[in-house]
This record gives sequence, structure tokens and C-alpha cells, in this order.
Amino acid sequence: MGRKSKGERHTFMTRVPELAGARVRREAMALGCHYTDYLAYVVCRHVDVPMEVPTGGVVDHAEPPAVADDRVQFIARVPMAAASIVKAEAEDMGVSLSDYIAKAICDFHDVPFEPRVMKKALKARAKAAEAGEQMRMTG
Repeated sequence: MGRKSKGERHTFMTRVPELAGARVRREAMALGCHYTDYLAYVVCRHVDVPMEVPTGGVVDHAEPPAVADDRVQFIARVPMAAASIVKAEAEDMGVSLSDYIAKAICDFHDVPFEPRVMKKALKARAKAAEAGEQMRMTG
């Protein structure tokens, strides 16, 4: 008999500052759960989707890879209900999914982090501002 299904999930990759990464590792180890489950819990809390605190018997946690800019890379497998909210909010903010999730993790652990606004979002905002200014002048 296998373990109970966690339901359909969406996989996200994110890179967080080292301080947030250390806190994620510490919490996941204390709870005895996988990083992916812990991060799913954090993201669900951020978007107000109910999820139980993950616990388990995981004792061997692989070290997440370090990447550029003093960040640590994690994978989060988020329930679909939360994933759809994450996608919509990231798009509304004009940030990547990775940065949106990193911001949620950093906020949860009180670590400063500001997501980068994507170039296409900046261009769209500039175009909207120009259109708004032109419309005001004609009315």
C-alpha cells in the first residue's frame, strides 16, 4: 500500500536569498517533511488556500543547489487551487512565477526580497501610461 495522494499539483522552481533558504531548510528538517511540501504550505498560506502543516519522517534532506546572486534553488509542488492564484497574481504584478514564489517565501520568513518586474510588463505599463496621457489631452 502506497502513501495517500496529495492531489494534482503544479511544479514551480524558485530561487530565494540564502537567508530564506537556510530558514526553509531548518523548518523542513524540524517538521520532517520534504522541501517541496513545506514550500507548498508556505505558498498556500500566502494565497489563503487551506493546507495542513506538512509533517513526516524525512531525515535525509538533500542540499538545495546554490545559484548566482547568493541564492538557493528550490522546487515547490503547489496544489492546483493555489497554483492558479499564483499564476494570476504574478501576471498582475508583472513578475515571474519564480520571483513571485520567492517573495512569498521571503515574506513568510521576514527576509527582504523585491521581485524584478519583467520587461514586457514595464513596456505594457509605459504604453498604458502614454495612452492615458493622450486620452486626457483630447478630452
